[in-house]
Amino acid sequence: MAQRGTRGARASPERDRLAAGGSHVCGAAGTGAGASGDRGERRGLNRRRGRIFEARARRGLESSAVRETSDGPDLDLKSRRNVQDPFPLYAWLRDNEPVHWSDSLDAWVVTRYEDVVEIFDRPETFSSDRFRKIDERYTSQRPAVRAVAEVLGHWLVFRDPPDHDRLRGLLQSSFTPRQLESSRDRIQRTVDALLDRVVARGAMDFIREIAFPLPAIVIAGLMGAPKEDLEAIKTWSDRLAAYLGGAVDERDNFAEASAGVAGLADYFRALLRERERRPRDDLMSLMLRAEHAGDHLTRDEVVANCILLLFAGHETTTNLLGNGLFHLLRHPAEAALLRADPSLLHGAVEELLRYDGPVPATVKVATEDVPWSRRTIRRGDMVVPFMASANRDPRQFPDPDTLDVRRQPERHVAFAAGTHFCLGAWLARLEARVVLDTVFRRLPHLALAPGEPRWKPMIFLRGVESLPLTWGS
Repeated sequence: MAQRGTRGARASPERDRLAAGGSHVCGAAGTGAGASGDRGERRGLNRRRGRIFEARARRGLESSAVRETSDGPDLDLKSRRNVQDPFPLYAWLRDNEPVHWSDSLDAWVVTRYEDVVEIFDRPETFSSDRFRKIDERYTSQRPAVRAVAEVLGHWLVFRDPPDHDRLRGLLQSSFTPRQLESSRDRIQRTVDALLDRVVARGAMDFIREIAFPLPAIVIAGLMGAPKEDLEAIKTWSDRLAAYLGGAVDERDNFAEASAGVAGLADYFRALLRERERRPRDDLMSLMLRAEHAGDHLTRDEVVANCILLLFAGHETTTNLLGNGLFHLLRHPAEAALLRADPSLLHGAVEELLRYDGPVPATVKVATEDVPWSRRTIRRGDMVVPFMASANRDPRQFPDPDTLDVRRQPERHVAFAAGTHFCLGAWLARLEARVVLDTVFRRLPHLALAPGEPRWKPMIFLRGVESLPLTWGS
């Protein structure tokens, strides 16, 4: 790839969204204006890309899903085609431009496994603190931006060491073995109750009936939030999701995100005051009592990270359940293996996370100039490591485009890696194992309804919008 030109000085709302969002739990959009540079050089680069693409296509090495344009292959990660099926584009980038400047994201895109892992292993060079970058910009949405940053800036996933290590130690101490065991029972009871409502119908939308309500009920139960509050919580969370998930449309989601954050923050502040008066054996009460090396969480940190756990525990788990069941039913031989031998479920969930996980990418900010793969990532540049591409890298995983529930996918990065490994991974895995076991056991003739699914139009969250299923006797 030709060396990118001088960074454009102007800010854009879309670039701000990319800088603010993105984590191993959730991401944010960024269309941006693109880097400035010599147009002729860029056109020449596109012609070279086209020749590479054509040669590879003739050799049968590239999927036809990578659309060719007059300038070569379609490298726009936000195009509808690439959002629906990004894996051929990931393969092209891994082979041809593993460190690629994306005009549509206004960021460096990194796609090979070893490079993605290195980014996670270098938090001092690739920072998770995007809100400082946002605060440096004067945009027409500045009040809304600051309102979001004021709360989300306390999220564990947006902090760098040593602040990150302090927060993680305190939050980890809130997850007790007793909680883990009670979660299993709560998940099983909830899945059975949700299935009881639909089993006689012979058909359902799995997302609406199971994958969406289950994580919300489970995480709200862990926090001690009443079930009757779930609808309001859902409304606020949805307002935040389009912003953090990287919606591909051009809407400015700061105002919506600000309203969602304000609603959630007010809700959890009220719940916190109640727990201070009457503590319970729930997650918020444990967070209030948490101690690590003589330190405690502040009230703002408790509220902010309750929002994080609610959002991450709900949105990403819904996508994991939907994506996982979709691919298993598209591969009936693999589903049959799980029905015959439920002991394969632990490894199968890891394989589903590797194959098509719920969080394709995250966002980092370079803290210094970094020479990399014949390019120079400049200080302040945004860098997007694509975990979904790393998990399909044949340099790490043999036959990576094959779903194999007996695979031992060691060191997949669906939950990130290093210091920012997902704190709630245990809960998502547990919910997936219980759901798949229960669904296959109670609905032995489960099948996909005719038609192709629509994937959510997002870059940093990946999930099907609906999943119609049928079953007979």
